[in-house]
Amino acid sequence: MCFVPRTNSTFVGVVALSTCTLRHVRRALWITLLVSLCGCTHLRTSEAGRWSWGWPPWSRRAEATADDALKADAEAGDAAAQYTLGFSLLYGEGLPRNVGEGLAWLRKSGENGYLKAQAALGLLYMKGMPGDVSIDERQAVQWLTKAARQGHASSQASLGALLLSQSSSVRDPEAGVVWLKRAADQGDETAQVALGLMYQKGYVVAQNDTESVRWYSKAAEQGHATAQTQLGIARYRGRGVAQSFDEARIWFERAAAQDNALAMSNLGVMASRGEAMPRDDAQAVAWFRKSAERGCDDGQSNLGAAYYKGIGVEQSFAEAQAWFRKAADQGHAGAQFRLGLMLASGQGTAADAAAAATWIEKSAQQGFPPAVKWLQGKANNSQSPSSSQPER
Repeated sequence: MCFVPRTNSTFVGVVALSTCTLRHVRRALWITLLVSLCGCTHLRTSEAGRWSWGWPPWSRRAEATADDALKADAEAGDAAAQYTLGFSLLYGEGLPRNVGEGLAWLRKSGENGYLKAQAALGLLYMKGMPGDVSIDERQAVQWLTKAARQGHASSQASLGALLLSQSSSVRDPEAGVVWLKRAADQGDETAQVALGLMYQKGYVVAQNDTESVRWYSKAAEQGHATAQTQLGIARYRGRGVAQSFDEARIWFERAAAQDNALAMSNLGVMASRGEAMPRDDAQAVAWFRKSAERGCDDGQSNLGAAYYKGIGVEQSFAEAQAWFRKAADQGHAGAQFRLGLMLASGQGTAADAAAAATWIEKSAQQGFPPAVKWLQGKANNSQSPSSSQPER
């Protein structure tokens, strides 16, 4: 959300909620799927014996005879033992580390139909293991598909993410959506959020606000902060669901309680307008600041606008420019335009026409209407015979 300009002025204290731009949606979709579904860079945490996907750790056997028994079970074809032995060798826990043998045992376990091994191999090849296991998307698809067909929701979602990735060598968007939906139908909240984003912006699927809200609602009810924020935006705007400021506030507050920076900025907007709460400019600025300090470009832009107008805070062009710049550096089109105007007029700093033009052009390239209009006006003035005459 951001402060929006009037037709006859640069800034105004009236603010409006906005959804993500397509730039944000594509980035958020991939980050949401790949990071949230697959955990950190490694497939295990720093705590010994714990795996990032939440499966129970293997209790290390203290006696050598137990290790011998494990190997014997694995060699006899016990898939669970093969899986445990594979991970023990892969990470060198309880046994000397041997990545090649570890992978071999994991493959045997997976080939014997052991779900955990199939899912683990899928993630190993999807994300790789620096210095040990190279990323291999085709093998990742092979193993994730095996696990997904056994109904493993996380593997279904991971498979969907891989097939939807624009940079993937195995990209298959239609199949990706199918697997995401299967995961979402099983309650996988990350897949539900991804589908909400996709239907919201018509990414791969046909744009459908109602369907977007349906998926956001499922994830929001499970406590997913991003879904709660997006559901709040839908409620605020009345897109895909009946408009309700009260409901919007409830969802924003739930997300903000989980430290969601965009929800904080949205609450600031509502406080500044007195929507579902008494108008309180100081409270609005407090929300904008919390959001901005957490790196949210909307919060940074809104805080910059508050300093520019002196709403809820003492006016300061220097502070306004500083916050606009932070948001502009993240690609926020509105902040880029406002920063450009401040640089053009020398507000908060020495005038810099070249830098001003650069920022305004960046904003216009994203389709920000005031920036496009400003550039058009500048072009028309430069073509006018009287454009070289000083203003009176």
